[in-house]
Amino acid sequence: MKTFTLETDAFTAKYDYLWRLSEDRWAWEYARRSNKVRRYAESRTPDDISEMQAPCASIRLLKSRVPQTMAERLGFAFMPDPAKNGFEADVVWTRLAYPDQVEVNCSSLRPGQTCDIWERTVPICNITHITDSIGREFLLIRGKGCVVQVRCTGLSLLGMEPVRMNLTISDLDAFERKVKAQKAALALIGDGPDLTEPRWTKRTAMLRNGLIALDCLEAGLNRREIAEVIFGKDRVAEDWNGPSLKHSMRYLILKAEALRDGGYLVELLGSQFGITKTAA
Repeated sequence: MKTFTLETDAFTAKYDYLWRLSEDRWAWEYARRSNKVRRYAESRTPDDISEMQAPCASIRLLKSRVPQTMAERLGFAFMPDPAKNGFEADVVWTRLAYPDQVEVNCSSLRPGQTCDIWERTVPICNITHITDSIGREFLLIRGKGCVVQVRCTGLSLLGMEPVRMNLTISDLDAFERKVKAQKAALALIGDGPDLTEPRWTKRTAMLRNGLIALDCLEAGLNRREIAEVIFGKDRVAEDWNGPSLKHSMRYLILKAEALRDGGYLVELLGSQFGITKTAA
């Protein structure tokens, strides 16, 4: 896939971290700018989620103490903090909201066996284990500027018995999409270079520009001013009176607003649920 760099300034450089994010983290970036998500998040309290450190490894353990009905309406296992970005936030999507998430099945670890996933992630990644309000388990694995959500089935990772994690695909109808998600996850522990210069695709550049446009709208800028932020004053001065740039800005803003207002569920997560339906 063709990639390219983008010119930035002090303001737009703040969005450089986005280039490594997976589709579900892009979905959170749009969701956290939604007034509905922000309004629901106001009901969060520090006591809703317990947090502790695992005794056997440097792993955070999060567990929901209360029902998460409001969060599940938006596709979350529990309500994240909208102030945190796509890399920082502990965002866990439910299976119906995000059907293509990586899955592992946990089985007993027999004597002499090792767990490749454990051995290759724990030493180099930051791992958060999440238990939702009805006991389902997930992992958030962070590394190389990326976040991978993993849904765990089979034996509990918190049990007394050592387990072995195996990648699995439970939905053959979505085989190709799930394989793609697994390949992206494996890039976290691969031997590829840890690039620091943002490399964008046509799609991720559009998603980035959409987020910039939303933030500029919230700050009170008009379309021309937003175009100047994204494309530079020189290009806007040259092209604004023509039809192309104005049309592009109108489309970009409408698209970004649609993603923010619930479109992230379908277009970025592959869900069949809209924001008004429960995705538990």
